[in-house]
Amino acid sequence: MADYTLDDKKWNARVAMIESHMKTNDVGDMKAVLQWNLKNGTTDVDNRKRYWSNITNMFATVENSPIQIGKRSTLPQAVQDSISAICAVYAEGFSALFASHPLYGEVLRARGTAGYEAYSDADAYASSQVSNLKTRLTGYYKNHTDELEGISWDGTVNKSGVPNFTCPEMEVEG
Repeated sequence: MADYTLDDKKWNARVAMIESHMKTNDVGDMKAVLQWNLKNGTTDVDNRKRYWSNITNMFATVENSPIQIGKRSTLPQAVQDSISAICAVYAEGFSALFASHPLYGEVLRARGTAGYEAYSDADAYASSQVSNLKTRLTGYYKNHTDELEGISWDGTVNKSGVPNFTCPEMEVEG
């Protein structure tokens, strides 16, 4: 017989992803069915892959589906949600900056296949800045979890939406 089990860690990560999506997006008539599949998958360990298959089929035609093909983030859902919130504010700020004066369109350049090219618009510039920020935030979180030297971040934000970074102390000579 086929194996339809899924370990707790993978299942719980998927449940958190779907619940997070339902909190921030209107899933309409799918909500009751999603909750039913999540509830039954949590209690019926032997058939979790079947319940997950039901969920993925429901999101197959949804435009803003939280289920993506390819490599998934290994960060906890709460940290992913924090990164998304931070990046939304970051993108808005960089878009506004770029659009504030034509100088930015002429001076700021993206590295491309043909050398350094001007960004096509404010959104392209903001997207590249957000990509860099995601990489930094993920690195800071890994520093925290792996207890490495350097700037670390526990994945939380303060009331203002600013990440709670821990920076190493600098030694001052002299």
